[in-house]
Amino acid sequence: MKQQAKSEKNKYKELEEEIHYLRRMNKELLDSQFQQDSLDFAWSGNLGHWYWDFPANKVTFNPMKAQALGYTKEELPESVNFQFFTDKLHPEDYERVMELMRQHLKGEIPVWEVKYRIQTKEGHYKTYYDRGKVTQRTEDGSPLFLSGIVFDISEDEEEKEELLAINKTWIQHSRLDQMTGLYNRNNTLFKLGKMIKVAEENSSALSMILLDIKKLEHQKTLFGELFGDEVIQTVSRVIKVHLTGEEFAGNFEGGKFLILLPHKNQLEAKELAKKIQYGIETASYSKPAEITSSVGVSSYQLYDTVSQFYNRTDHFLQKAKKENR
Repeated sequence: MKQQAKSEKNKYKELEEEIHYLRRMNKELLDSQFQQDSLDFAWSGNLGHWYWDFPANKVTFNPMKAQALGYTKEELPESVNFQFFTDKLHPEDYERVMELMRQHLKGEIPVWEVKYRIQTKEGHYKTYYDRGKVTQRTEDGSPLFLSGIVFDISEDEEEKEELLAINKTWIQHSRLDQMTGLYNRNNTLFKLGKMIKVAEENSSALSMILLDIKKLEHQKTLFGELFGDEVIQTVSRVIKVHLTGEEFAGNFEGGKFLILLPHKNQLEAKELAKKIQYGIETASYSKPAEITSSVGVSSYQLYDTVSQFYNRTDHFLQKAKKENR
């Protein structure tokens, strides 16, 4: 008898909880229906409303939300909880999404509004925009019911990424000298200023090489303008081959190149300059021309301005040219 009474008591308790759940749901549906009568939710990507009974941890939602993830109605559990969706969040998004939800449940932020990636049944990710809020609380402020609306914005995000990539490529091309693929004069000077600032703040080494192709105008006179372009392009390729990591090169002006070497002292920069010069001398050219170069090398000194650093390096370059080195 006692066992039977206990069983009936448990059934009564479950029935009572179900009645409370249904009452909250009915109230929410009535309120939501009123809002839908006055608002148009037929926006692109709309996956419909969702409702979350917090004490029961039951989520009621438009089937489109699950279908968009590749699940049929038959594949869904009889009772869907909050974790059914949060367990599918992208690992990089999970903690951010959950923290925003925690803040909203505590009443620290008025609305739960978030963009996240969620895994489909096939294993790839879609991007959802989700917005909701606690619509019912207990007298002490604990959440009872939440409702919201979710959108699939995957296509928008893909388009955005494509546009960002195109924009990044355009910006990159705008910084480059079209003939050599190295940075152009303006951006070379801009980069020089930034590197000087870093070297000053971190007390780190920074060296500069100024390289000038010898007798380029004479080579153009002998073999034509196009051969001059070939020489500049070949020298640019040789320079790029010898640079690593943060090292940087720019086509400063016709036949003159500026190379910046973070974390290298003057002796290391001179060794690299010799390798580049040898690479230029031994490169293949379409004409029987002897292509050589002169270099000036110096290291950044504390509180150098862009002009002081450049002019000191250029002084060594001019000296080398006069001495035919």
